[in-house]
Amino acid sequence: MWFIPLLYAIGGAAVALLAIRLPGEDMIASLPDFWPRFGTVQTVQDLTSTLLATLVTMTTFALSVTMVVLTLAAGSLGPRTIRNFMGDPKTQNALGSFVGSILFLITALVIMGGQGKEDQVPQIAAITGILLFVVSLFVLILFVHHLGRSIVADQVIQKVGGNLEETIASSLETLSRPIDHAAEAGCTLPDAGTINPDRAIKAAKSGYVQGIDYEGLLEVATKADIHIALTIHAGQHVIAEDIIGEISTNAANATDDIGEYRNFITEQILIGNQRTAMLDIEFALRQLVEVALRALSPGINDPFTAIAVIYRLGRAMPQAMNFHSPLGLWRDEQGQERICAHLSDFGEMLDAAFNQIRQSASTKPYVLLPMAEVLESLIGQAKTAKQQDTLRDHARLIGRTAARNIAEAADRRAVERAVNRVLRQQQAKDDYSAA
Repeated sequence: MWFIPLLYAIGGAAVALLAIRLPGEDMIASLPDFWPRFGTVQTVQDLTSTLLATLVTMTTFALSVTMVVLTLAAGSLGPRTIRNFMGDPKTQNALGSFVGSILFLITALVIMGGQGKEDQVPQIAAITGILLFVVSLFVLILFVHHLGRSIVADQVIQKVGGNLEETIASSLETLSRPIDHAAEAGCTLPDAGTINPDRAIKAAKSGYVQGIDYEGLLEVATKADIHIALTIHAGQHVIAEDIIGEISTNAANATDDIGEYRNFITEQILIGNQRTAMLDIEFALRQLVEVALRALSPGINDPFTAIAVIYRLGRAMPQAMNFHSPLGLWRDEQGQERICAHLSDFGEMLDAAFNQIRQSASTKPYVLLPMAEVLESLIGQAKTAKQQDTLRDHARLIGRTAARNIAEAADRRAVERAVNRVLRQQQAKDDYSAA
């Protein structure tokens, strides 16, 4: 939130330096009579001081409103949605306009403090200060309007859902070809417990895997003529010295070189204290899920927000079906396999999207029904038989949850009919109650 306002501040100071030095007498004389004119430097200083004090008060009010909105958002929508407010360009630009105007007025006052009565009256600076103040006044009104809309649950859901779809699309640009290669070649990963310590890749520190530079790993593997197997994926939590992969070398390669390769490999794996959306689709999913879970909590009890989240998740999941393999395979220019890595697939994403919501809504048929409707729509778009089976499994879970926790028979039958519609899709004849 500070970077854009900093640029505005620098721009405001630069504009003040320019406006003070511009010859304004001739320009002001050519303007109509109603245009404001200032007779002395002292008059301009007094006006600038008044505008500055008022603008500081406006900025303080805007920051106070922002903090109130962030507090409300953290309480009702979840603390992880705060980054969406802080990264909002409208918020950044609004605060930047306030800070830039303040720096303009401060710079103008400092420069005018060294001017005497015989110096030219800074007409341009005075007019510019007035215009900036008027613009800031309207920006404040629009800013409050924007903040008021930004905490509406439906607005937040659509925005977070849009970020989710952008994360899926950007991840597909990096991972779609490796996923297809892995599905065709059928590469496998070793079990972490069976990896030889001499060939093991270990986590450099504790934290979340924030990102993996697969292109950098491919370059290292090709140059060193080795094969890398990674058993971790973005978003996974690791502890320092955890075994996260294995290096395989040709017989001609010296074992002593593996330690040097290991250092290059760990440099391509970014580990930090917080999860990020970079290649971590499950994290983006959980931001939406958190909104639904808080809405279903006894303290808030807002099922309509949870239903809106379910439908928004359903809109994003067809794109996630392109992750049809839990592995990715990278080849060098000669077609030789260099990297096999674990990735999140559609099944894991569907679990992250629906499991916690289903558990929190176990006694709420009006929430379970939309989940079944979304599954019914998704099963017709499934790209593989495995994805269809995953969707049916989730439908059975919804059916069993309703049978176990919903007391009203009519409500149970409504959920049962919705679940059976999912199971009948793609010629699925099995009965969820027999599973």
